[in-house]
Amino acid sequence: MGQNAKKKTLEYFSFWRLQNKMTLYCLFGILFLSTLYAGASIMLPALTTTHTILYIILAPSLACFGIATSHASNLESEKAKNEYERIQARLSEVESSQITLDRFFSISSDLMAVAGSDGFLKKVSASLIKALGHSEETLLTTPFFDFIHPDDQESTRKCIEALNLGLRQVGFENRYRTKDGSYRTLSWSAAADRELGVRFASARDITFERDFRTLVEQIIDATPFYLLVQDQDGKISKCNNKFAHTFGVSKESLIGKNAEDYLPKDLVVLVKEKMKEFEITTSPQPFESKDHTFKIFPIFDNADNLISVGIFSSTIDMKANKSLEG
Repeated sequence: MGQNAKKKTLEYFSFWRLQNKMTLYCLFGILFLSTLYAGASIMLPALTTTHTILYIILAPSLACFGIATSHASNLESEKAKNEYERIQARLSEVESSQITLDRFFSISSDLMAVAGSDGFLKKVSASLIKALGHSEETLLTTPFFDFIHPDDQESTRKCIEALNLGLRQVGFENRYRTKDGSYRTLSWSAAADRELGVRFASARDITFERDFRTLVEQIIDATPFYLLVQDQDGKISKCNNKFAHTFGVSKESLIGKNAEDYLPKDLVVLVKEKMKEFEITTSPQPFESKDHTFKIFPIFDNADNLISVGIFSSTIDMKANKSLEG
């Protein structure tokens, strides 16, 4: 609300407060005069009975009723004014917060958005507009599912369902269509405010990272060598097609299986020994035996904790586990 509107509203309250006061003064005057007439009626018996009833009973009663009503009206007017001022103070806070949010959205390099429960974006950052190439109007007036890759829509719905249950989502990925028709892969962190009915989300554009990962996986799958990664529990966390096809299965079906069920027994023993050594050294360890030549290399997390080991070989004798084939 502008300053002129606020001024007029306050003037309106002041006007009616003044009117109430004037009415109150008039009613007190009527009460005073009716009291005088009541005294006169006693001293002047010549007044008729009607005048006596009017001056002694009706006039004072009506004056008292008017005074009470006027006073109540004045109190209500004061309460309304106080409530108006409270609401105005709250609106000022909201307007200030909105200005701050607008400025933050305009300068932040993060891709940010506020989504409503109706399937539309309510606010988008300048960086998200730039990344996708659509105008702000297009992003706000088009259902956001229209921008999501068809293959990612079901997983996005499940993410929204989790948000509606109060669960925060971190690292959720989906692909958004840009103005030129291509797709950008975004990694989202999101939380919902169920009271306001909105979802706040921040994203990173990981298109290059995802494309690079895909390229690396394609190169690994195209190599004629065997590659296997197992975690510290001995479970297969990654392998290439060369390794999986040896057993006539897909690499996805091997994830989570025990690595020792698919490796020669002497190699299994060596891997267990080397996992202990990797706590001291981080260098890949080459090994050769009569049946195979391979390298074992450590894989660490961001905190330099050993989480997995990789096994790379060109001559692993998979016939050692021939019983697993077919």
